[in-house]
Amino acid sequence: MRGRKDVSGPLGSANREIREAERRDQQRRLARMAEPRRLTDRLLGQLEELNLDGVGTVPDGYEPALAALRDQLEGLGGVRPRLIERLQSGMRTADLIETVFIIQEIISPPRLPLGSLPLDDDADLV
Repeated sequence: MRGRKDVSGPLGSANREIREAERRDQQRRLARMAEPRRLTDRLLGQLEELNLDGVGTVPDGYEPALAALRDQLEGLGGVRPRLIERLQSGMRTADLIETVFIIQEIISPPRLPLGSLPLDDDADLV
């Protein structure tokens, strides 16, 4: 790194503290996003089992898991309150699965690996 010198003394110490605080803040943000994703993954697995078993309505026993997910999503950017309110037991299992999928796409959109799509797609349109 040309032109960069390690600074010692109070200025160097302040710079290190700032970098460390930024690193901790980034870790907190990542952890805040990881928990809702973990909860949605687990809930989707359970709901899909219900659906396969032919259970048409989500039982009240799922309310604690749904409440935990609602709490995690509260104030999270991009997830509208109306969507969070749909996380309730007693609704159709298929509808709740769809709601959880929508939430999951908002909090953790799918990403394609770099280079997986050609830059020029015009050949496919002909």
